[in-house]
Amino acid sequence: MALTLNKQTVNFVLDQGSTFEKTITAKNTAGGNVTISSGTTSAKLRQSTYSGNNIHTFSTSVSGSNVTISMTATNTANVSAGQYVYDVEYTQSDATTVERLAEGVITVSPQATK
Repeated sequence: MALTLNKQTVNFVLDQGSTFEKTITAKNTAGGNVTISSGTTSAKLRQSTYSGNNIHTFSTSVSGSNVTISMTATNTANVSAGQYVYDVEYTQSDATTVERLAEGVITVSPQATK
């Protein structure tokens, strides 16, 4: 049975060459926090929603209602400046029920100090 997550649109700026970590709180359709106690989360960065080219797979971690996505400074340094799309999905422990927790645009700000 699905948790009935309310998909959120959250846009971020990622500083190229810096550690990136953002936390998104899972919410239900009534706006209350949803505790994620089982299953898995995954998040990917792509050039566009239509692109088959995965730019990066974020590291994810879950604590209660909070899902954190992150990238190391080394990994962010390898992403070209520009705009990308991302999403965060939650897969229930049955491995077949998938819900989107968040999606949005990530703008990569170029690094001057290298």
